[in-house]
Parts: sequence; C-alpha cells; structure tokens
Amino acid sequence: MKTLVSFFFLLILSNPLSVKNNLHLQKNKYIYFSSNLNSRGRDIVRISADGSGPRVKLTSNNGRGHYPHHNGPKLSPDGTKIAYHSDTDGHDNYSIWVMNIDGSNKRRLTKEEGLYSNWSADGKSIIFSGRRNGTWEILMVPAIGGKEINLTQNYKKKKRPSWGATSTSHPDGKSIIYSYIREKVLYSMNLQTKEIKQISPNGESYTNPSFSKDGKRIAVNRKIDKSYDMITMSPNGNSISLIVKNVISYSAPSWSDSGREILFVGSAKGNQELFKISLDTKKEIQLTNNSNFDAFPTW
Repeated sequence: MKTLVSFFFLLILSNPLSVKNNLHLQKNKYIYFSSNLNSRGRDIVRISADGSGPRVKLTSNNGRGHYPHHNGPKLSPDGTKIAYHSDTDGHDNYSIWVMNIDGSNKRRLTKEEGLYSNWSADGKSIIFSGRRNGTWEILMVPAIGGKEINLTQNYKKKKRPSWGATSTSHPDGKSIIYSYIREKVLYSMNLQTKEIKQISPNGESYTNPSFSKDGKRIAVNRKIDKSYDMITMSPNGNSISLIVKNVISYSAPSWSDSGREILFVGSAKGNQELFKISLDTKKEIQLTNNSNFDAFPTW
C-alpha cells in the first residue's frame, strides 16, 4: 500500500497541471480579509470560502504603544503568501508587510510609507502606493525585500495626486490598471514603456479595480448617483456589465480562480459584510453576519 501511495504522489508531482489545479483548489478554499476582532485595531483573519467555521486570526498586537490596523490583504498568485499594510510605527503610519498564509514569517518590506499593496503577475514583486518627496507615487518592491522602483514618477512630472492609488496587475505581467483613491479615474500603464492611458470615461467615478485571473475582464466599483455598483469591463474600458448594486466603494472585488465568482463587500442591517456572487446565476451569498468591520476580501 505504501508503494502504491508513493507512486501516485510521484505521479502528481511529475504532472505540473495536476499540481497547478491542486493549488487552485487550495487557493479558493479560504477567504482572507480585515476585521476588527480587537476593538482597538484590525487584524487579518481567515474563514472558509463558504463562510463557515471559526475566524482564524493571523496578525497580532505588534504596534508601538497601540494595536495596529492590519489592512488590505492580497493573496499571492501561487496562494502561499499575503501582502498587506500595517501601521505598527504609529496610528495611520502604514508600511508594506508580507507573511505566509498561516500568519508565520511576517516581514516588513518598506521603511517608508506604503499602502494598498498588490502582487505583480509573477509573484516576485509587490506594487503599492506611498508618498515620496511629498508626492503620492505607485511603487514596486521585491517580495523578499530590496530596492524600490518608482513606476509613476509623479514628482518629476509635477503631478500631485491628493491621495494614493490601488492597482491590479494583468496576468501577462505587461501592464497594470490603477485608480487614485480620491480622483477615481482608471488608468492603464504599460510596465515596459511606462505609457499611461486613461480608460474610464470622463465625468464618471471608478475605484478599486481587480483583474480576472485570465486577464479578460476587470471588476471595479463605479459610482452611479450617490452609490457605487460593482461592474465588470474589458481592459480597454469597453463592454461594461452591471454585476451588483450598492457595494462598499473602498473595498476591491476579488475574483475566484475559475472566474465564475467574485467577492465583494456590501451592507446588511447597517453592517459591512462579505458577499460572493455567481456570474453564472447572479445569486449572492452572504458570508459574514456580525457587527465587526469586515472588508478587503481576497482568495
């Protein structure tokens, strides 16, 4: 029996497709998000993808005289690590961190300000926003730590965004799409040429874009009148589809690996709750039901 088990184990290891499919199954087994389990701060927690089971807390009180806010978790492309931002140095003094999905091996990547982290397509770098020379920029740093690269060069171009930007990487690694939090305009940047194009219509508000795993669609929060709806669109800004109405604007949608479900944050009985929606049936499932702050889901 041991020989037979070993044979099948070796067969799986020798088949990259089997390994890849197994990783995908594991990646969508859990949801990671920010929650105020501790009333003094926020933690990165984990629950099962169907909302069942206990909340497993992955962060802790490691701030200087305060319980920090651990916010904005993003799961790496291979499903083994989480990038996030924490204000361990002082309230709202954020920097970029990375840890394993079980909460182990926490590492601080930036000495200076860092917010809204996301992964490069190959998982080797973290793309984030921070102020440099007093100006908000989009930057990139190796996921193992190292020298930052300034992608936007706003300071040199005399562009002065009033706040930072959230971003999402195309799976082919050639471009990102981003939106400054207060400006709410979608831009596409070619990572080789650094050419930037606006892809959202003038006069409309778009925030927190998220590429599907195949790179064919973007889920993004769009303001209509006084509320935000979650839509999907093509990477060039065309072919818009309404997915769900009245979402929490500052929390980015998150695609399943199959591309058939999207996580989002909405309101239920006055509380912020996690939901997922099937793009096939348009059926919504509420995953959390409590008075905690729950936001920034990733899987």
